[in-house]
Amino acid sequence: MRFNMSSMNTGFFRLVLLAAAVLLLPVSEATGQAEWQRTIKVIAPVEDGEVTSALTDSVVAMAEGQDVRLRRSPDADTTASLGMIRSTLSREGLALSSATHAFITYRFTLRNSRLRRNIMDLHLIYRPAGQQGEDIPILYVNLSEETLYEQLLIEKGTPSPENEAIYRPFKEQIAFHGLLGTATIVQVGDQIIRDPERAATEEREIMATIRKLAYN
Repeated sequence: MRFNMSSMNTGFFRLVLLAAAVLLLPVSEATGQAEWQRTIKVIAPVEDGEVTSALTDSVVAMAEGQDVRLRRSPDADTTASLGMIRSTLSREGLALSSATHAFITYRFTLRNSRLRRNIMDLHLIYRPAGQQGEDIPILYVNLSEETLYEQLLIEKGTPSPENEAIYRPFKEQIAFHGLLGTATIVQVGDQIIRDPERAATEEREIMATIRKLAYN
């Protein structure tokens, strides 16, 4: 058997070049890892006239129309039908419409120089007036499920107040920047934030970082 040394040398040379190119790639491109990531949770009031109120109505309508099983809180072990959740709330003297606040979790990720913005979940709660007593969970929606995300945040929304012919999906209206002045940051990563001044500082810093990454 004869070996073509010229062919072998050419193949080896190409392999060396390929290996060198991979080594020269940034770590994020070679492994798919994020270059920067920040997870933020905010709390926003659920009040008449606010987008959170319309979003709550849409969650209930979607769950009823499609028989979607949901949880009352992110820590709940099992899902339940909307009818079961409604019955449980009734025994506690509450209803699905009793939600006073909504926790919304966002995740910002920079990968391959592209900034991605995701709304991870929605957690509706009842908070007693004057913060007397603990929060009571009403409904939790995991929006990392693509089907729910599209059906609730992209396909549903409200007409623009300036022009009813323009439809604004919930994805735009409850985006992090869309709730500025209404929502308050309560958690960044694993850090719980209770001080209003620190929450405001975090908001300014996060917005500045997002703008820088988005336009660079």
